[in-house]
Amino acid sequence: MNSFDVVIVGAGHNGLVAACYLAKAGKKVLMLEANSEVGGATTSVYAFKDFDARLSRYSYLVSLLPDKIISDLNLNFECISRKVSSYTPYSKDGKDDGLLINRTWDKSNVESFNRLTGSNTESDNWQRFYDEVSKFARIIAPTLLGPLPTRSELKAKLNNDQIWDMLIEQPFGKTLDQYFTDDLVKGLVLTDALIGTFASAYEMQQISVFSTT
Repeated sequence: MNSFDVVIVGAGHNGLVAACYLAKAGKKVLMLEANSEVGGATTSVYAFKDFDARLSRYSYLVSLLPDKIISDLNLNFECISRKVSSYTPYSKDGKDDGLLINRTWDKSNVESFNRLTGSNTESDNWQRFYDEVSKFARIIAPTLLGPLPTRSELKAKLNNDQIWDMLIEQPFGKTLDQYFTDDLVKGLVLTDALIGTFASAYEMQQISVFSTT
């Protein structure tokens, strides 16, 4: 009978990464997968009938794969950022339009917010909010690759009580209301805050995407 040091059930992207690191450390690993393909949520499928195009329904998850893991495992893989972060169609005063948000902030972003809200206030607050999120992410994201730090250790590492309170201590809905007034804009921000959960913005704090921004 074969013997193994580790058995991993499920050959999704997390299982594959764990198996590779364990194997590199000299462990004998057995992976068990019920499906015919490995990769879990990141596998590509034919999404459109009669079109020969395979797409990943969860490809955005791959963009969260840390560069260190790509390097450690010598993966032939490159993430390329798209120019447009999001585009949200809407109708206003009988006219169809859309809120365009480019990854690199530019004049078109400001104009798009202005058409939606009638002023620069929401676009200014968007920049201010995501500047704070970026400060948070630069400190917190690297800790995801090491032993889990305690809450007090994370707070000390961040060294910014204002950002800690707005993203950790208080319900995110309260933070959202402090920064934004437009419901469409709030919905976009909540996509980052609550994705992958079934929670209300006023029930819990969810920083999984924010911490890797």
